[in-house]
Amino acid sequence: MAEQAVRWSRIRGIVAVALCAPLLTLPLFCRAAETDPLWARSQAPVKSLMLSPIARPTEFHPGEWQLALSVNPASIFATDKDPNNPELPYQFELDYYTVEYRVDLRYNPSERWQISGSYAHRTTDDAHLDQLTLSFHKLFGLDQNGRTKVPKHRYLIDLIESGQRLEDFGGETFAHQFELAASFLAYRYFRHQLAVTLSAQYNDQRYLQRRGSEWDGGLQLDYSYEWRDHRLNALMAYTHTGADQLLGSATRKDLGHFGLGYRYRITPRHFLFTEYLISQGALRDLGAFNDPVHEANLGYRYQRGELGLDFVMMQNALNADNSADIAFNFRLSYRFDAD
Repeated sequence: MAEQAVRWSRIRGIVAVALCAPLLTLPLFCRAAETDPLWARSQAPVKSLMLSPIARPTEFHPGEWQLALSVNPASIFATDKDPNNPELPYQFELDYYTVEYRVDLRYNPSERWQISGSYAHRTTDDAHLDQLTLSFHKLFGLDQNGRTKVPKHRYLIDLIESGQRLEDFGGETFAHQFELAASFLAYRYFRHQLAVTLSAQYNDQRYLQRRGSEWDGGLQLDYSYEWRDHRLNALMAYTHTGADQLLGSATRKDLGHFGLGYRYRITPRHFLFTEYLISQGALRDLGAFNDPVHEANLGYRYQRGELGLDFVMMQNALNADNSADIAFNFRLSYRFDAD
């Protein structure tokens, strides 16, 4: 009997280990997801045509790679035309869809360094977001800004001062964008981390004219603080664009960007995010495009092992004409070790 009791005790031990092993290893697999902020780029009409900083990680796991694919549909509607008096003079009217297809690759050579690169194909594919935008604005009592008085699914860029008027350009390529970045963990103490990132982007502009150099560069600081299931992150960035003109208007060459984000871990697999981003207006002489860009993001992440799935809704705030009416980010990522 004693020998049988020992045997059953061993069996129960093996079963317990087998059942608990996935739970014990799950935090290790999900650790990277806990440290990553939202990886969603701005879809604002001008900001998206140049280097646009995003919140970046401040914790790097040596030897780890990450490959990610994302799709970012957006609805652009911006005008200073009076919807009640359309015969009055105006400067601009923009009404179209954009869809950005992007692939990201990141590698951590050490716990201090991260190297990343991405390629984006920006198109004017039909995103069918007009009705959703109208319903969203109506639900939350937001100003439609004259959208109800124009046809849905238009493709129009009308710039009065530069004499540009483009119509029916659905399916065109706005730009091919190539970005390289190197991040360095400069400070780490207890729950506090601070990383520095140097980045450069080459813009192969196609349908929309870009005068000047195709290169943009940036320098940014990312700070994070984690406590239990909560994580706070902040970014401060400076970018310089080589473009002299975009949308027929002179650019502001040097721009400041600021952001604040929060992540809550619901379970080891489920995360909620919120983020608010502010950037200086990039165009000097085109009405609202000289004003700051305000963007509010709400996101969800599902992480199962090395596989991650992100969904982000991006909404303009304060200055409706200088950011996308509404945009989404769908991102699939996979992590693997160099070994």
